[in-house]
Amino acid sequence: MYIKPIFYFFNKFSNNILCFFLLFFLINVEISFGFFLIFDNSIPSLLSIAIYLCLRKFSIHVSSFSLFTLGLLYDVLLGSNIGINSMFFLLIKYFTEHLKLSFIDNSSKDDWIHFTCVFISSFVITFLLNIIVNLTIPDFSPILFHLGVTLIIFPFLVLSINFIHFITKLIKN
Repeated sequence: MYIKPIFYFFNKFSNNILCFFLLFFLINVEISFGFFLIFDNSIPSLLSIAIYLCLRKFSIHVSSFSLFTLGLLYDVLLGSNIGINSMFFLLIKYFTEHLKLSFIDNSSKDDWIHFTCVFISSFVITFLLNIIVNLTIPDFSPILFHLGVTLIIFPFLVLSINFIHFITKLIKN
């Protein structure tokens, strides 16, 4: 009689734990990009791409608690202000869900433009808050490099995911 709700909550819990560990693995990959000389001061935000793709393309609901926890872990690992990346990830989730529920259809031909709007608006809010907290204006060249590399990587990741999906469909048929 109470078995269905138990399995439902177990399913939700296991999906959230799996998503948490995959995103945590992606945090480690993102931090390891910092060891390459080309990404010396500013690494691309692969986690924001993954959050956007999970919500928009794969319809995987990432819980706010796991994003908040991942943001805190990310801040501790990078040594930045506590809560800044948590707010950034939650803003990406909020803007993506708002974009998904608003007037925009689910076609993927304008995904890059939608991701650009979501990423830049989240980044600007977080950046302005970081300026207010630190009372300093940072150098803009690493920031623009970070924005540019993240926005350039996004279509390549989407194309590779679409290619993998096409190949698996081809193999199944």
